[in-house]
Amino acid sequence: MRLGGPIFKPTNSIEEIITEHRRIGFGAAYCTQYISDNSERDEYKAAFKEADILIAEYPAYCINILDTDPAIKNKNKDEICDRLSKADEMGAICCVMHGGSIETGGWGSACKENLSERSFFETVVTIQSIIDRVKPKTTKLVMETESYLLPDSPEVYARLINAVDRTEFAVHLDPVNIISSPRRYYFNGDFIKRCFAILGDYIVSCHAKDFNMAPIYPTVKIDETFIGDGILDYSVYLNEILKMRKQPTLMIEHLNEAQLVRGVNYIFKQAAEMGLTFEGSQHREQLSEDGASTEYFAPHLT
Repeated sequence: MRLGGPIFKPTNSIEEIITEHRRIGFGAAYCTQYISDNSERDEYKAAFKEADILIAEYPAYCINILDTDPAIKNKNKDEICDRLSKADEMGAICCVMHGGSIETGGWGSACKENLSERSFFETVVTIQSIIDRVKPKTTKLVMETESYLLPDSPEVYARLINAVDRTEFAVHLDPVNIISSPRRYYFNGDFIKRCFAILGDYIVSCHAKDFNMAPIYPTVKIDETFIGDGILDYSVYLNEILKMRKQPTLMIEHLNEAQLVRGVNYIFKQAAEMGLTFEGSQHREQLSEDGASTEYFAPHLT
């Protein structure tokens, strides 16, 4: 399988970008830019291919497909179409969007109607229309899993796959986002197995981060943290990816530069204990953890 994640070192050329990915041990990369010039874009893609680094994800995060204002909703759909088209031109494996929330001019508020059958139907129709308009040749349109938006479980994601009925629609799995109860938290390895059993070969991309839970009577609070700083069962997670016929990319997210060092060292240690080698990691340098922060870097999802 291939591991990827953000890079923080300033770069001024394709060569420097590739060198930094290799130094960390990444065989996959986030696609953080769109190159409009055809020849420059071809050069960019060829350089990554020659370096054996897959262009993994192109972002279409936090764009509300269920906005209650029809004009905003149509504008948001146009934006996702544009990003999916750009992702396809860049040769990305997937373009990652979010489910919608029932609100006006915003995104991400928890609401009962977010999880309703009406929202499910509107989500299906919107995804179909996006795919049918763009007709991507390379890139799959996928969705972040979230506990307060669709899809909020592997079962709901499987329903979406069947209802959308487009080969260009696939699965992005972030188990941390949908582990929202003590049962799923304590038995997260079993839950991860269930996700892979239900969604199987539809999974083309996964996110890597972590979580902890603070038991505060009479409720609990589950907090996201950086990879290796929590209790997510990465031995199960990696093994489930490894068993797949075609392994999805595993992309580290939501951390700062110091935490990336700790997280990368952690995941390579986990892989080594399993006898697993990440593709494209042969140029990896051992990263020093001196000065690595233990304070979690709060992510900006936009």
